[in-house]
Amino acid sequence: MPSWKKLRTAFDIPFLVIGIALTVYIGFAAFGFLKNSSEHYSNFILGTCLMTGLLAVRKLCDEKIQGDVQRFFGIRFTFAAFALVTSAIAMGYVRYNAVTLEQTQPFFNDTDMIFGWLMTISILALTLIHWGLLLTSVIAVAIAYFFLGHMIENPLFMTPQYDPKFVMNYIGLGTNQGFYYLAQVAADSVYFLIIYAAILLGVGMLDMVLDVGKMTGRRVSGGAAGPAIIGSGVVASIMGQAVSNVVLTGRLTIPMMKKYGYRNSMAGAIEATASTAGQIMPPVMGLAAFIIASFLNLPYIDVALSGLVPGLLYLTGVSIAVAVYARRYNLPKLKEKVDTTRIKRLLPTFIISFGVVLWFLLGYRSPAIAGLWGIILALGLCMFQGKYRPTRRQLYEAVEEGFYLVSILSLLLIAIGPLGQVMLTTNLAGRLGSVLIQYLPDTQLILLIGAMVVSLILGMGLPTPVAYIIVALALVPFMQQIGLPPLQAHFFVFYFAVFSTLTPPVAVSVLAAAKLADASFLNTAADSLKIALTTFIIPFAFVFFPELMTFPHLTWAVVPAILVVLAFQWTVSISTYGYLFRPLIAWERGVFAVAALGGFMGMAYSNTTYYTVHAVLFVGMAVMLFATRKRNVLETEAAE
Repeated sequence: MPSWKKLRTAFDIPFLVIGIALTVYIGFAAFGFLKNSSEHYSNFILGTCLMTGLLAVRKLCDEKIQGDVQRFFGIRFTFAAFALVTSAIAMGYVRYNAVTLEQTQPFFNDTDMIFGWLMTISILALTLIHWGLLLTSVIAVAIAYFFLGHMIENPLFMTPQYDPKFVMNYIGLGTNQGFYYLAQVAADSVYFLIIYAAILLGVGMLDMVLDVGKMTGRRVSGGAAGPAIIGSGVVASIMGQAVSNVVLTGRLTIPMMKKYGYRNSMAGAIEATASTAGQIMPPVMGLAAFIIASFLNLPYIDVALSGLVPGLLYLTGVSIAVAVYARRYNLPKLKEKVDTTRIKRLLPTFIISFGVVLWFLLGYRSPAIAGLWGIILALGLCMFQGKYRPTRRQLYEAVEEGFYLVSILSLLLIAIGPLGQVMLTTNLAGRLGSVLIQYLPDTQLILLIGAMVVSLILGMGLPTPVAYIIVALALVPFMQQIGLPPLQAHFFVFYFAVFSTLTPPVAVSVLAAAKLADASFLNTAADSLKIALTTFIIPFAFVFFPELMTFPHLTWAVVPAILVVLAFQWTVSISTYGYLFRPLIAWERGVFAVAALGGFMGMAYSNTTYYTVHAVLFVGMAVMLFATRKRNVLETEAAE
């Protein structure tokens, strides 16, 4: 046991040293002291490979220390050591020869090709360790398709027979494609914002936002969901990762909801859907906002602001669904004690640092500069939090967590680079769009529904940035062919790539929440889908009402669009959970379902007849239900 602890410490030190060195290096680059060249991004990829390799070995040391050794430990330890050493050697070679490789591409010599293959294999090995078999397989298949696509007999998917050196150039050996494709996004945009998010959590922001959620929960029926919706929504919007946020906040919010009467599966579903909100709420948006900005050649802040109103509508839809459910089952208000002193002492750290970050972003300054200032202010202001001032140990753990998050997320963006490169270079994206146009009816609504289904399928089990990149490259060209503006097309597929974390059969966010809630996966998935039904309209809404994505340049035209979405969300919730003034029987819920369909069709076809159907059915049923609200609940119990 002592030897494993010593080995773990031996890996801790270089991990932190490399993390600090890489952070200082990226900081100098952010201020323009270093040239953004092939050498710069080679240094970044080398640092990322070293950090993730050290993390892989360190994780195995933790298994031994904690006495929770999994199967094939020896094989996994050897594999992790191989990935660390091989990536260091391969990327060391690429970094040393970066300028030469860039100038001579694609005319590489045999030695270059050997190290190119070592680089590819080692990065895939690290991806397998940290992101799993599914993602690694998708990337490996894409690379194999680039090399061997000419052997496919189907003319739709056949590629020319590319020279292996040409292919390796696009995989990343040429130092400006492939693995370098999104490395600049990781290094120049998200690096300091991710560390800033970890610092905020380390100085106590999680407890503060949960207390804010408790304050809200003390005022409404079913208020135990307040900390999950508000707390998880805020934290996830900073972290930008759904599954990790479920694990982080769900261990606190799920037991609280169960204590106040929520079914196990419903408690897990609320946490999963609330945490997913962080993927689509600015500023981070699951890293996808930075990729969208890169694809469209737009400033990141413009993309993030465009997603603000839809993101708020998502949270509103979740809140409406939970509120109707709480009234249906007469759940009590929250009675947990709120630490108002904590809120007062920690709020300045959050508001001032976050406000400065937004000020820099709104001023079209680099996200790296904004994140760096956020880190400096958060670390400085947390010293004035009184008894809530973080200890040295807490600050150390916050910095370490920041290095951990930024290294594995950077690895993710580096690893999926070849995937995007293959889809673009071989025109696989355009071919997939042609297939959809060929087999789906020539109606925009049907084509959008087809794109929705494909997005949900392609995104299953994959991290959000990967799911988005696959569906964006596969479907956005097709969606632009049917008349959608580029921004709306990207956001449409992005939203449904995010929703794929909630939809079976994989539903990774739901799986994590179900484990924490001690609930059945299928029941939790079913409850998640019921809540998510209120949000599935949003991508269609900003397609048919583009004014929803014009923030901060809103006009009065946005008001009817918002009202249509809210009316649909409330109607769907009433139908789903069977409550308006009193519990509803089956046919009453069916009327609201028809009303919801009328509202959706009115939006899709700009048809006042459908809107009239929705309004008449909703108002008529509401009046009848209000008049009979005191009817015996036992006689009108709705089937669930």
